[in-house]
Amino acid sequence: MGLSSWSGNLGYWLRTGYTGKGYATIATKLVVEYGIRQLNLKRIEIVASVKNIDSQGVAERSGACREGISRNRLLIHDKFHDAVVYSFVPDDFKLNNAVL
Repeated sequence: MGLSSWSGNLGYWLRTGYTGKGYATIATKLVVEYGIRQLNLKRIEIVASVKNIDSQGVAERSGACREGISRNRLLIHDKFHDAVVYSFVPDDFKLNNAVL
């Protein structure tokens, strides 16, 4: 998470063999809870390639709000890709009780 302002970005990557076990979802919930409660962040953002359904699933299972598509947002292997943008904000976090 970048701490240069009131917002942060969250990303995750798991080695083959560790996916599909809920580790990324649990870690995301814990990091979001820490960022909002301890660091007083007002926004935490997750950006996932539109082709990365697993990463989108982590964001959605973690309670993130899907905001929409950001075109040409990610540069992957020398090619730009569209991305789905998700966010957590304190009010949503309290309403959804997105943490464990």
